[in-house]
Amino acid sequence: MDRRTKEIIKAAYLAQLRHGPVAQDEFAQVAGGDASSLLQNAEYFDRKAVDHETRYELTEAGRRVIKVVLAGGVYDVLHVGHLAALREAKALGDVLVVVVATDATVEMLKGKKPVLPEEDRLELVEGLKPVDKAILGYEDVGFGFEQVLMDVMPDVVAFGYDQAKLEETVSEIIQHRNLKITLAKLSRFDSERYSSSSSLRQRLAEPSK
Repeated sequence: MDRRTKEIIKAAYLAQLRHGPVAQDEFAQVAGGDASSLLQNAEYFDRKAVDHETRYELTEAGRRVIKVVLAGGVYDVLHVGHLAALREAKALGDVLVVVVATDATVEMLKGKKPVLPEEDRLELVEGLKPVDKAILGYEDVGFGFEQVLMDVMPDVVAFGYDQAKLEETVSEIIQHRNLKITLAKLSRFDSERYSSSSSLRQRLAEPSK
């Protein structure tokens, strides 16, 4: 598998994530004009008539070319610990998709609203170099985890050191759905260098001396 083909398939996966089959002109915009010839490869792409035009989506063989990693969190007040964790997650595969908790989910789980609204947190995470795609989660916490897994269909789900409860929930979903997904635990980074979001919020709230 040459590198360019892999890059094109990666671009196709990201383009159709939560959007479904992609038209040829849309595909050319995200993957480059030289990608058009690859669309004719039936091993990697299915051709489908949608809305009176031909659209393309990855076949199972095409999807197996890339290894997708899923990570998630609140990402309220981004810090270098988040970046370090996402770099480690990206190293586990070819594509890193990050699900960002909605404002409603954060308030439900933590009893208070996040400092930054979901649109800002999503844009900030999307802008991080290791992240290929950031998506918003669902407000239904129980069903939401399962729906994200079915949307992304990752090969690996990476969890932070403090996400044990989420890891347990996802593990149960994987077993129930009989999904072929590997779970990975990310490192716990040096607390003196990598402050948590909670400690940063506390420091920001303290009056300056």
